[in-house]
Amino acid sequence: MKKVSVIVPVYNTKQYLVRCLDALVGQTLEEIEIVIVNDGSTDDSPQILEEYAKKYPDKVRVLHKENGGQATARNLGIRECTGEYIGFADSDDYVDRTMYERMYRLAKEKDCDLVECHYHYIQETEQGMQELKTRGNIRAYKNQKDMFIDPQVSPWNKLYRREVLLENAIVFPEGLIYEDTAFYIKTIPYVRKAEYLPEHPVYYFLRGNSTMNANKSRRVADIFKVLQDILDFYKKQGFYEEYQKELEYFCVKILLCSSLSRIGRVQERALQTELLDTTFAFIKEHFPKYRSNEYFTGKIGCYIRLVKRWNSRLLAIVLGKLMKG
Repeated sequence: MKKVSVIVPVYNTKQYLVRCLDALVGQTLEEIEIVIVNDGSTDDSPQILEEYAKKYPDKVRVLHKENGGQATARNLGIRECTGEYIGFADSDDYVDRTMYERMYRLAKEKDCDLVECHYHYIQETEQGMQELKTRGNIRAYKNQKDMFIDPQVSPWNKLYRREVLLENAIVFPEGLIYEDTAFYIKTIPYVRKAEYLPEHPVYYFLRGNSTMNANKSRRVADIFKVLQDILDFYKKQGFYEEYQKELEYFCVKILLCSSLSRIGRVQERALQTELLDTTFAFIKEHFPKYRSNEYFTGKIGCYIRLVKRWNSRLLAIVLGKLMKG
């Protein structure tokens, strides 16, 4: 058994692949498996991947599938990998060559189900690389409930014990965006112990722009399906009562902060109205007493209590201009 499997979904990222894969095959952790899932790429990515598979047969496995989205690629990787721990990497980013050795060593030393590290958040501009403020309050968690409070939900700065994912059938919801959100939250009840590596070995890049085209605008509504999926999971698994306050904080904060900012960038007025109506209908149905949630304190608490349906369009537009991604 390999110590770590790193799952890398790939779709048309030929210009970034070599940098990403060189960092992975050059890891100082020898017992590593790199499971690359080509998600129906139409550029030269498949040829590049096959070159690495031939050059590093003991480390690199390439799986090819029809295009189905990042979640389908990651889920295939989870099923096919063999490592004691699982990490995830995005094919247009890269990591320090010592990352997985350091994370694995900490996982074994502390007998962890999850290890999380910090990261660099970078935007490429005409003037060069610009480091941005990172998202989420990445830190050492006090307990499982603390993991709901302002986390960075993305999987590429984490190392999970593989059996935790397999034994509890935790996968990424397919056909939706924001799938990282559901995956992270579903792992929490099963993470007996988590540790934090206070280093920045991941280089994550903000690409594209914040313009909302018609298709992207419609997909903003995926957040309602993702949050419903989370709530259904917690109820089905019998965890809902235990984590109700934390789920309330997590879901309402997403809907009235990051989701609201995306709605503010939707250009079609009718769709924007529909999304705002759905936001407040979702909150009213699932969290009618959210304003009394003890986690809403300080500035965020004041802001959450300020947001009403009548002023949400204006706040959404303001947030849309302030927030990226």
